[in-house]
Amino acid sequence: MRRWHRLLAPWFALLLLILAATGIATQLTSVFDTPAARPAPAASTLADAPSAPPKKTRSALGSWNHWIKKIHSGEEFGPVGIALNLAGGAALLFFAGSGLWMYIDMWTRRRRSRRARSDRA
Repeated sequence: MRRWHRLLAPWFALLLLILAATGIATQLTSVFDTPAARPAPAASTLADAPSAPPKKTRSALGSWNHWIKKIHSGEEFGPVGIALNLAGGAALLFFAGSGLWMYIDMWTRRRRSRRARSDRA
């Protein structure tokens, strides 16, 4: 397991860093974005006419947020970007699982060696 973990880590590290950075940037731009001033809806003269929904305008930061979300989801790069995004998610699951596996293996080996030493004494 360690061999696979070491072999794949450099290849997926860049992808995971990009996903993490764009995820953080998305959250930060959402927090600091102020809603753009929207004009009040015009009063309708016909009571029975369906009113069109107000057009949403994005602030400059909101536009950045939208673009960063498209990069984060992989949509900006088409099917290849979406596949890379899926690979990043699978890599994250693999590294978390293999890291946990290696930690449990290390812990059980240490525990066995402690027991063996205490039995000899």
